Amino acid sequence: MEDSKTSVLQEQEKHPPCRRACPAHVNVQAYIGLVAQGRFEEALEVIRRSIPFPSVCGRVCFSPCEDACTRRDIDGSVGIRILKRLVADKEFETETRAKAKPVPKSRNEKIAVIGSGPAGLTAAYELAKTGYPVTVFETAAEPGGCLRYHIPEYRLPETVLRLEIEYIKETGVEIKTQITVGKDISFENLKTSYAAVFLATGAHRCINLNLEGEQLNGVLHATTFLEKMRQGEPTDLGESVAIIGGGNVAVDAARTARRLESGSKRVTVVYRRSEKEMPAHRKEVEDARYEGVTFHFLAAPTRILGKKGRVIGLECIKTSLGPPDQSGRRRPVPIEDSEFVLPADSILTAIGEIPETSFLPKDIEVAKGNRVVVDEVTLQTNIPNVFAGGDAITGPASVIEAIAAGKKAAISIDRYIRGVDLKTDREREVPETTWLSEDTQIDTKPSQIMPCLEREQRISGFQEVELGLPVVAGLIEARRCLFCGPCTECLEPEDYCEADEPIIDEDRCIACANCQKICEYGAIKVEKSRAKVDSTLCKGCGTCLVECPADAISMKRLSDEKILSKIQEAATEAGKSETPQIVAFLCKWSYSPKVELKWPKNVHVIQVKCSGRVDPLHVLEALNCGADGVLVVSCPPKDCHFVSGGDAAHRRLRNLKKLIKVVGIPPQRIQIQESTVGEEQRIIQCMNRFTGALKQGQFTSTMVKARTP
Repeated sequence: MEDSKTSVLQEQEKHPPCRRACPAHVNVQAYIGLVAQGRFEEALEVIRRSIPFPSVCGRVCFSPCEDACTRRDIDGSVGIRILKRLVADKEFETETRAKAKPVPKSRNEKIAVIGSGPAGLTAAYELAKTGYPVTVFETAAEPGGCLRYHIPEYRLPETVLRLEIEYIKETGVEIKTQITVGKDISFENLKTSYAAVFLATGAHRCINLNLEGEQLNGVLHATTFLEKMRQGEPTDLGESVAIIGGGNVAVDAARTARRLESGSKRVTVVYRRSEKEMPAHRKEVEDARYEGVTFHFLAAPTRILGKKGRVIGLECIKTSLGPPDQSGRRRPVPIEDSEFVLPADSILTAIGEIPETSFLPKDIEVAKGNRVVVDEVTLQTNIPNVFAGGDAITGPASVIEAIAAGKKAAISIDRYIRGVDLKTDREREVPETTWLSEDTQIDTKPSQIMPCLEREQRISGFQEVELGLPVVAGLIEARRCLFCGPCTECLEPEDYCEADEPIIDEDRCIACANCQKICEYGAIKVEKSRAKVDSTLCKGCGTCLVECPADAISMKRLSDEKILSKIQEAATEAGKSETPQIVAFLCKWSYSPKVELKWPKNVHVIQVKCSGRVDPLHVLEALNCGADGVLVVSCPPKDCHFVSGGDAAHRRLRNLKKLIKVVGIPPQRIQIQESTVGEEQRIIQCMNRFTGALKQGQFTSTMVKARTP
């Protein structure tokens, strides 16, 4: 006979908006949920499953995940990036940093990676984890590529980058520096000596302005200037500096110029379009303004002025915006007779960079802008065992896009070596899901603000501007997450994780729809006279189980049997005591596990996933086992992780207190209190006050029944 019990409907995999928006598909919801529970080590483990640079990305990622965050239009996106940094920084603060476990070499095929930027190191990391011997060749003295040489230290400290690269090396990646392919070793040698080659050389060759005066002393490419600064070379730009360009390199150069000991007091960014069209990240532009950088929009340089071989100014012409060009942005159109001059001691050019491909053999196809031509799905070039990714194929892009390319290339290289089709199942897009609709009402929770240096502290040196989020602020920020997606498989399933599943007994279900009414996520619906669960929406909170009058719902992990067993254990542990004995059901979201709490000896704590999971029958069983009092600790209803769990718990206990009063049991023996992160001591105070009230009320039974032989 077929079992009539059915669990969650098997749906295809779906991702919440944040994860789907991330180029590397980092499991955002999983690590945010772990941060919210104070489980920083596990959160870091989840991040490292997807990327090898949690601390780097926690500082310099431009966070497309936050742009997609459901909270963005409610009260501001969850601080996904700064929470990533929080868990990584906590590891760095420990005396013994977690080291990567070396992965045994299970494959004989050697792989060469050219370039040690984010794309190259990510591909090497992923392939090393798969068991391949990987060697990275880097022309510079230190690995890191653009991370080390083009991102200023006030955004990405050298120590942070070094520790993350050490972690990658610990997996078994070999990095050889000061080796230039095409000079110290030929590309042909690599192609024949290694089973596969990955080109990840970035885009570091600067584009010239082709303006009169560009050869004057004092004219410098912005990337060259940033490299000099990262290498500690003294650079004097004078008091007045003009930067030409509107991208992130231009803004980084401007902010760096403000920090020079020689004191560049007037730093102006000249951009030919309006601020709206500016490709630089908004936050970087805002920070630059705060630090004293001036922006001159709708102005295009026409020539560089000089005297005795040295720059003295930049001649520009005002522009207006015409029709869109190939980039989709409106084309700047010069305004006749609107020329003006900006005095300048130095000029930094930042109008773009292209890949360096002169070392490549002529048979590798290269497109306009020196971009290596690849299959967009597999990143394979026209030479079968040569792959390319990152800025080498796209031109300058973001760090997280380069990381995603490294992951993509690693999959293709592994498949190529194993003789597996490179494209099978590669183009499938995971659909997006969220339980929220346009009509869903969400209480506002203000974002936690990242502490930063004040203006004068910033421009006086290269100390990191963002100071890091305090732990409690991080826990609060993580709890702003609406957990739009289904179970995220963050770690091995446990009683309190999102992966718990309601099981519907179809023979018992009476189609009353109570479960459907209580579920804020729309995860359970009555169809054809039976309740059905949508696994892509269900959070496994168990509130529906308590609401079911027909006992037709059970939970796969935190079952009623397990909770009742814990009540019995609490009664057994009570022992003989004159002090009132209390069973306390604690919502795991009502306090921070990072805060060490010592429960009173007379209080027997049972942790539950949500206060909405506490059934009145659990409370009665605790009293029946001899508890003098039962305490339920929930989140404040507006802060409930499961939206309505706190409200449901309050409602049920109010009704239960009325019921037990009728049968002669003092309702004062049941209490519900609220707590949240940062109020942990309040829980202890509630327990002590409840103990005192039970003593004064003489309601004690001191768990007598449980101790009776």
